[in-house]
Amino acid sequence: MTPTRNQDGPASVGESGEDAVLAVILQELGELGSPATELAELTLAPGDDAAVLELPQDGAPARIVLTMDTLSQDEDFRASWWSRQDQAAVMGRAVGLKAAAQNLSDLNAMAATPVALLVSLTLPAATPLDWVRGFYRGLAEAVRRTGAEHCRIAGGDLGSGPGISVTLTAVGRLPAGRPALRRTGARPGDQLAVSGPLGAAAAGLALLEAGVSADTPELARLRDAQIAPAPRLGTGIDAVTAGATAGMDLSDGLLRDAQRLARASAVRVQLHEPDLAEQAAALHPATLALGLAPQQAQERALHWVAAGGEDYELLASFPADAALPEGFLKVGEILPAASRAEPGAAPAAEPGSDADGAREVILTSAIDDRGWDSLRRR
Repeated sequence: MTPTRNQDGPASVGESGEDAVLAVILQELGELGSPATELAELTLAPGDDAAVLELPQDGAPARIVLTMDTLSQDEDFRASWWSRQDQAAVMGRAVGLKAAAQNLSDLNAMAATPVALLVSLTLPAATPLDWVRGFYRGLAEAVRRTGAEHCRIAGGDLGSGPGISVTLTAVGRLPAGRPALRRTGARPGDQLAVSGPLGAAAAGLALLEAGVSADTPELARLRDAQIAPAPRLGTGIDAVTAGATAGMDLSDGLLRDAQRLARASAVRVQLHEPDLAEQAAALHPATLALGLAPQQAQERALHWVAAGGEDYELLASFPADAALPEGFLKVGEILPAASRAEPGAAPAAEPGSDADGAREVILTSAIDDRGWDSLRRR
């Protein structure tokens, strides 16, 4: 469903044309399209055929970190989550915030500092022009937050299509002396931690899909974690400073992403259910609003924490005796890889095999959902 506008309301992008839409975008960018910050300089401001990014010399070869993510209507967000009157600027702002969150969280997971975003928008002709205004306001809001304040929106592309699709490319910078935080390197005996509580976005999704009104601050917080997330940037740098041995963005659910980290580091992960249950208890307002019975509520909340996804937190391993950075929560430990000779040991996964068994991740609860898979039919 394309976002709607009143017939007497602001124009659509189809009625306005590309030049008018670009004028709106440049107006909303304001200083975010300006040429320079202390970490990078856009030698050409938005409006040319391509952007030119110049990095200052810091005594070592510049290291650029690149990432890209896509949000698609009816896969990652639905117009029906907003009332008819909110399907223009309000919805656009939320999608802008979420698109930025996806990409900035990936840079954070590598301990990189964001310096630029490139934005590709595919829009149905009937999309209200105010949706575009709201979208760029959301982007601007995201990159003004702590951890992204040196980021500029360097340019992008406009196109038309049957549904809204947003693709962002984010550019980050690793200064001399700061190692990239990678998925490889976790060692047996390490502690496993996350940079903040999990499950809020999944709980928010359940509320949205059930049509539950977010009429309390607690429910609004959970809804916003899904539609307009605000990842805490800088946790990647904090983790590296604290001696993290491995790390990755936590966006597809703890079970699935812990499995990815385990495979990359050739180890196993033991998740601590009491630690996850403690986080699940904070999601009680959602289970109450959904009318779940006590046992079902407990199971659903634990599922949101362990397999919900879209948390945009950092999953990282640290030496056993390391002090965790502020805000990090321990959720498990790293174990040696299972020996092929060990009774019950699973064979190594073949390329392309089904990863849903999460053989490398140990959790007592029998959760039959292993997290978000963008290509698997649901």
